Amino acid sequence: MQNSPSKSRSERAASIKTSRFDWQRWIDQATSLDLLTRASVLLAAGVLLSLVLRGWEPPFPYRIGYVPQRAIPARIPFQIEDDVQTDGLRVQAAREVLCVYENRKEPLVQLRGSLQDALFALRDHQNQDDFSELQLASLDLFGSQPEGSNTIALEKSELIDCIKKTLATDADLSKFDSAIRKIFDPWEEFGILHSLRHDPQKGNQRFIKVFPLGDDQHKLDVDVSRVRSAEVLVTLRGSLEREFKNQFGEGSAELLAQMVHRFISAKLPTTLTFREDLSNVARIEAVNAVKPAMVSYETTYGALVPMGKLLGPKEIRLLRTEHEAFVQQMSIGQKIQRLAATWGLLAAVTLLCGFFIYQSRDRSPITKTSKMIRLVGLAIVAIVASVFASRDPFHVEIIPVTLCAITAALVYGRPTALMLLAAISLVIAFSTGGDLPEFILTFSAAAGAILLSGRIRNRTRLVYVGFGVALIVLATCLGLGVLTGQSLEFSSDPFGNGQSTSVPLYASRLIIEAFKQFAFVALCGPLMVGILPFIEKLFDIETDLSLLELGDMSHELLRQLAQRAPGTYNHSISVASLAESAAESIGAHGLLVRVGACFHDIGKMFKPNYFVENQMPGANRHDALQPELSTLVIKAHVKDGADLARQHKIPQRIIDFIEQHHGTTLVEYFYQQAIKENEGNEDLEEVSEVTFRYPGPKPQTKEAAILMIADAVESATRALREPTSSRIQHLVDQITMKKLLDGQFDDCELTLVEIATIKQSLIKNLNAIHHGRIKYPERQTAS
Repeated sequence: MQNSPSKSRSERAASIKTSRFDWQRWIDQATSLDLLTRASVLLAAGVLLSLVLRGWEPPFPYRIGYVPQRAIPARIPFQIEDDVQTDGLRVQAAREVLCVYENRKEPLVQLRGSLQDALFALRDHQNQDDFSELQLASLDLFGSQPEGSNTIALEKSELIDCIKKTLATDADLSKFDSAIRKIFDPWEEFGILHSLRHDPQKGNQRFIKVFPLGDDQHKLDVDVSRVRSAEVLVTLRGSLEREFKNQFGEGSAELLAQMVHRFISAKLPTTLTFREDLSNVARIEAVNAVKPAMVSYETTYGALVPMGKLLGPKEIRLLRTEHEAFVQQMSIGQKIQRLAATWGLLAAVTLLCGFFIYQSRDRSPITKTSKMIRLVGLAIVAIVASVFASRDPFHVEIIPVTLCAITAALVYGRPTALMLLAAISLVIAFSTGGDLPEFILTFSAAAGAILLSGRIRNRTRLVYVGFGVALIVLATCLGLGVLTGQSLEFSSDPFGNGQSTSVPLYASRLIIEAFKQFAFVALCGPLMVGILPFIEKLFDIETDLSLLELGDMSHELLRQLAQRAPGTYNHSISVASLAESAAESIGAHGLLVRVGACFHDIGKMFKPNYFVENQMPGANRHDALQPELSTLVIKAHVKDGADLARQHKIPQRIIDFIEQHHGTTLVEYFYQQAIKENEGNEDLEEVSEVTFRYPGPKPQTKEAAILMIADAVESATRALREPTSSRIQHLVDQITMKKLLDGQFDDCELTLVEIATIKQSLIKNLNAIHHGRIKYPERQTAS
């Protein structure tokens, strides 16, 4: 046989087949629907945050009560409204507005008619000594005053003679009517009032607007002096004399004017009614029409706010106006650049958190779409709520951050929660324009809440957590205030004696702010008690509170298990006790294991007599079944239990214990029995081990692995005739090693050290259960 020809080095290197990167598999994974859905969720979250937080604009970084450590200059020229001057202009406009009055001219028409009727009645009177009451009343109005009056009385005969002489003919009556109309026409058009009815501060006192009854669209500007009755009556007599002289000559015009003047003076009505509703509309329009008085600031003006000056509402308004002007003058390119920076920050913190979660034990928050949506939703709600809560005058952004921190700790555990809240605090600080102290204060509250949360086994613990975090925030707030110069001192002279005293703000404003934050954070504990059930439902988690409620032995499923399969029920209680102690010995979740152990065999209640712990002595239904069929019955309790738990809405974490507590172990008894039945029979197929294995999955958590070991050793020790300490130890070692070599612990990250600790805990507790008893001697009866 000839040897094959030798190959050169290059030929040997070329013949080596190395595994190359599977680009097609990577592309298939990257374009899978699930991955694209998760990427779309992140993209939508980024867009939403950018829109809500206005990522293209710089945030306004100042708050009421902040003490700037440097002077704040104007970045651009801008104008701000002078409130004092503008208010003065508006008050002046309100004073100058023409109030509206409605004119009802009918009383003046009636007065003119009654004047003519009285004159006609006296003109036609024949008997100088016999007057009716109406005529006497008319004479009194025309000037025939009773004796004792301060007014000079006119004789009745003189009045009547004047009337008869002046108004003798119809032509005279027509002249009189023409003269009276010239007097009354302006009154009927503009109206008469005794005094103005509106407040001097709410309307012009010299001019008013008048409109006829029912026609408010045609208003006339009227000088008040033309409608005020006192001023009208002053000029009335002269007007009457002038008109009567024009009509009747010099003879009796003066006396007739005196008579008519006295009649009108006595009966002149008010025809103008103040319309407050229309006047208010006019006043509001006038005030709104006032242009604000503006004050201009230039970049060379100097500091808008000097260094060390406490920011009050006035300073905040000035700085906000400058900020808005700065944002308005930003170009499209600048806004796009800032938006890109915002997206870069969001992408960076997202990748950082995603990489951290990917490196952790539980990757489900980023590998499962539903959990990822909840995680992103929690972050968005916390960021948006904190940004809006940080605005004046609230400053309560620490409340949503603390609530989010407690929630994240309960849902994702402390390490992931710390990374998540660090990223959220960073985004909040960036979105609110906060500096490093703001970030430190926010993250200190979040970190304190995460580290103190731990195991919540009662509602009082949440109150204590809130109080503990509040103390951390109080100390942090005071410390940051000192380090950042927020505890400055100012000089005051309280007694006015020229002696200035130094009053520390540390003792007032800073302490008040610190205790305000203390109160807000302390409130988060009781608030979390109220929303905890909703968080458990939303995130599908079980806190110790819900586990304690679920592990109550009066639960419907456990009561049914005790009634239908009492042996299985007692077995579950024993396993729960063993598994809880073993879990706590390695720092695992003992309460979760105990509750899972209580429910792990509920599937056996469908066919309880097929399981040895429920069988009566001498009765075994598997004697009539083939090993394969018996195996199917035994394995079915896992699926039946999981289905039953889902029907009763048992949490998924407990269902995982039901499905994983046997893993993919072998049903050895029936497997060996099947092998024995096939011995010597070559016609039968070889027994497949796969047929006799549980469907799994293998334990995915340390708690599930602990339950698997505890379940196996508890059942096995019951079969020991004499459960001595050495036999129990040997049995526990044997069972644990068999499952370890079978690969049942490959997916749960259980270490050999932890396995050894678990075995020691199980051995200790099994020895306590099966400890020896003292045999007391029988009592001897007296003979």
